[in-house]
Formats: sequence, C-alpha cells, structure tokens
Amino acid sequence: MIDKWLVGRRVYDRQFNQIGRTAIFLGFMGISEGSIPFALERPGFVIPVYVVGAIIGAVQWFPESAIWAWPLISNIPAYLIGLAGGSLFIAVTCVFYRNRLIKKGLLEIA
Repeated sequence: MIDKWLVGRRVYDRQFNQIGRTAIFLGFMGISEGSIPFALERPGFVIPVYVVGAIIGAVQWFPESAIWAWPLISNIPAYLIGLAGGSLFIAVTCVFYRNRLIKKGLLEIA
C-alpha cells in the first residue's frame, strides 16, 4: 500500500494489494498467515527480511501480538514503536527490492 508513495509506482499487482489489506487485518488479530503469499513469491529474500523485522520489533515479553493482548503489555509505547519499526522495515525493504527488480527487467507487474 505504500509502494506508490515510496518509489512512485506500483511494485505489487492488484492481487497482492488485496492480499496486503487482508494481511494487515489478520496481523492485528495475531494471525501471521496473511504474509505467506508474499513470502512464497521470493522466499530467499523475503523470509530473511521477515526475520530481521521480527528481531527489530522484539520488545515484548508476552508471546501474543494480537490487539486483545495489548492491555497485558507493561510498556505499550515501546511495544508499539517496536511493532511499527519492524513492520516498516519489512514493508520498505520489500518495496525497494521489488522496485529494483522491476528496473532491472526481472519482474513485471500486471
């Protein structure tokens, strides 16, 4: 959803745009399966980016990321900053990577 804002063009087709909107909704409920279609397209790059993003966002002691667990977190500002930082790292890195592939002619968007 931020690709056009970051690089001035769409780097995901309409199908992935819809999947991304669903993945955001699922993420708030603690369901990470919404990101699987993105990881399956280019697993060699995307999975390590997900791991690094999870490390950046690892400030919680409670093993649940769903919105209903937020009241159980002791330092909500640090938790939200970590969550936003990890998520933004993943999104920005993947958008720039796909933009580079498009510029090199290795990826076409329908």
